[in-house]
Amino acid sequence: MVQRYFWIFGLIVVGGGVLLWEFIPRRRRNEHFKDREELPVDSIFNQFFAQAHLPKPLVLELWNEVANALGVPPGKLRPDDRFDKELAPEEGWEFDDDIVEVCWAAERRLKKLGLKVEHSDVHTLGDYLEYFCALAGQKQNE
Repeated sequence: MVQRYFWIFGLIVVGGGVLLWEFIPRRRRNEHFKDREELPVDSIFNQFFAQAHLPKPLVLELWNEVANALGVPPGKLRPDDRFDKELAPEEGWEFDDDIVEVCWAAERRLKKLGLKVEHSDVHTLGDYLEYFCALAGQKQNE
């Protein structure tokens, strides 16, 4: 009987730990954006990317990919959000943060394009979008 309670208690502790592990970093990251106006994604495209003649479907795909990976509402993001500041992992969570999902998505895109390109010049969300739009354009021209 005592063993049963021990297992139930253990499951509750582990389940609570996993829940906190997933919840705390996203909640802290979203604190950076709580006072920021949430814009429609089409409005963001028109305001920041349309003049650069970037392909809207790819821009929106990349934008939503980053937003979903980081757990941030897409309308709260801006092109000048930096991966080492606004989008960075919270201190203490660097080794298990959703930012790795963005890195993996970038690696998958590069692999799909058949490229092994250094992307160290990507510092902001806008850089990320422009980088992958440029690579996609180069690949189409080949």
